[in-house]
Amino acid sequence: MSTPRFDQVAATGTAAAPVTIRLADGLSVMVSAGPGVACLPCPGSGGQPADYAGPYTHLEVYLPEGVEPGDGDGWLEEDSWELLLTEGDEPDDGRLFYEVPVEDVRALIEEHGGEHPEQNA
Repeated sequence: MSTPRFDQVAATGTAAAPVTIRLADGLSVMVSAGPGVACLPCPGSGGQPADYAGPYTHLEVYLPEGVEPGDGDGWLEEDSWELLLTEGDEPDDGRLFYEVPVEDVRALIEEHGGEHPEQNA
């Protein structure tokens, strides 16, 4: 199954902002990789240069309400406090996961039918 938008994120990161991936079933997920993000390799640590731009093996993933994490062990690093502390006036019912293996994120995308052909709609 083709996942070009996700493959681009895994290969080169997301720079300064998370990337939303629209799924074939109409739901979406947000993924991040780069400086200041819970990803691996982590730019600026573990011997990586601060401007490291990929490829990444693990990503930070936000799942909005209605999207459940996959079955893999990669979904164990959940941070419910971060969303609570940064939600502002609108409560956020999503879930934030750190250092999720690329394979587990790809499997979740495929469980939802892959990427929607219209990513910018």
